[in-house]
Amino acid sequence: MDSNTRKQDVLKVLIETFVHTNQPVGSVQVAEQLPYEVSSATVRNDMAEMTELGLLEQPHTSAGRVPTDLGYRHYVKRLTRERKELSQHQREVLSRHFRNLRNLQEKYRVAARLLAELSGNVGFLMDDTRNVYLSGFSNMARLPEFSDESFRVKLMEALEHPEELVQNLAGTIRPGGMNVLIGDSPRMKKATIVISNFGPQGKRVISIIGPTRMHYRKALPLIEYMKEILDEM
Repeated sequence: MDSNTRKQDVLKVLIETFVHTNQPVGSVQVAEQLPYEVSSATVRNDMAEMTELGLLEQPHTSAGRVPTDLGYRHYVKRLTRERKELSQHQREVLSRHFRNLRNLQEKYRVAARLLAELSGNVGFLMDDTRNVYLSGFSNMARLPEFSDESFRVKLMEALEHPEELVQNLAGTIRPGGMNVLIGDSPRMKKATIVISNFGPQGKRVISIIGPTRMHYRKALPLIEYMKEILDEM
C-alpha cells in the first residue's frame, strides 16, 4: 500500500473517531481501527506530517490530534467520490412519511423535521417564496459545541435571518448539486452547512446546519435523497 492511501485512511479513521468522541485522537487509537496492520509509530509520523500540512492540529502538547476545517474538507471530498447512499430500507422509511400528505407546506415541515431528527443537527428548508422551515434547535443545544458562547450566538443570529444567510452563501453554492460548506460562512466560522437546491430552477433550498464535527457519512446521503423526494413533489 502506498503512503498516500494510508494517510487518507488515517485521516478518515481519525475524523470519524473524533466525531464520535469529541476528544483528541492518538496514533494508537487510529492504528487499532485501520483495516490492515500498521504500527502506531508509522501512524504517528503520518499524523505529524498532516499536522504540518494543516489537515490536523494538536490542541495540547501531550494530546492527540483533531481535524481542521481543511482536514474535514479533504475527508468530505473522499466521501463524495465514494457516493455512499441510503439503504433501500432507509429510503422506504423516509418516503413513507410523505405518502399521506397533501399540503406542500406540511411536506416541507416534515422534511425539515426529518433532516433534523436523522442528522442530529438543524434541518432547514426555504421555498421559492422565502418561507422558512426550521427544526432541531434542541439537537444543537445538546451538543458540546453549543457551550461555546461565540459559536452559540453566531449560530442563533444566522438562523434568525435565514434569507440573509442563503444570500451570503449564494456565490459558493453550486447549482443543481449538493454543497458542503465547512467554516465558509463569515458568520458561522465553526459550523458546517450541507446544502442543496431543489425544485423548479433550483430556487428552493434544503440544508443541514451543525458544527464542523458533523456525522458527514450520515448527513450527505440524507440531503441527497431528501432532494430526490422533494424534486418529485
